[in-house]
Amino acid sequence: MTSKWALTLLFLAPVTPQVALAGEDGNVMCIDASVPKKAITALEGRWTELTPEELQFLRGIYAMNPRMPAGLPYGDKAALAQLDGLDGGMVYFIDGDKACTPMQVPNELLTMMRDITTKVVTHEGQGT
Repeated sequence: MTSKWALTLLFLAPVTPQVALAGEDGNVMCIDASVPKKAITALEGRWTELTPEELQFLRGIYAMNPRMPAGLPYGDKAALAQLDGLDGGMVYFIDGDKACTPMQVPNELLTMMRDITTKVVTHEGQGT
């Protein structure tokens, strides 16, 4: 995790007095979605709601990411938080009014996500 993202998460910690743990295993952190949104805005960042296609793509990435809790993320929406000067961003899976289990995403993944949304197909290599 880049140092500025780590600082951002530290910034969020004091303003999140109530962190609700969802799920039986207690591995999923959920907070009021307005908390990270306001924090990102206060840092002059961008909070972008993702399309259903982007959500489904990132749900698959989440499910296969060994750093994330097993299974699919909570929620039926997602938002991308980005800060100027930092590569990539942080995805929050939105469940009602809760933002759950943030996942850091690199620029390369965001490029793939946008290609899926715009239906751009890129073929690498010459094939055989």
